[in-house]
Amino acid sequence: MPDPYKELASIIENRISYKTTRALSGVLCELGTITSTGLKLDGFKYEIQDYLIAEHLILQETLMTEAGGSDNHTHLVKVPEQLIPLKEGDRVLVVPVNGGNDFVVIARVVPNA
Repeated sequence: MPDPYKELASIIENRISYKTTRALSGVLCELGTITSTGLKLDGFKYEIQDYLIAEHLILQETLMTEAGGSDNHTHLVKVPEQLIPLKEGDRVLVVPVNGGNDFVVIARVVPNA
């Protein structure tokens, strides 16, 4: 007759091993596409409407600087193309967080030209 304690110990050991392997496997990023109404991940069937974006990807296309002192003046600075706001069709790198409940767009990706 099998020892129930050994069977239970084996089950616990297997589950711990599985959870440890998953925890140590690192963060898996996903590729996705910005749509007119949200974010579509390559590996996920549904569009995501509630997602987060890294702050550097939402800069305005131009910024105004202002210099103080006796010679007040301003400068219009064009933001580099890589930092302009995301638009429909942009390919992005996405990190799932909070157990896959939230998604953070961390970068725009482009083909290697």
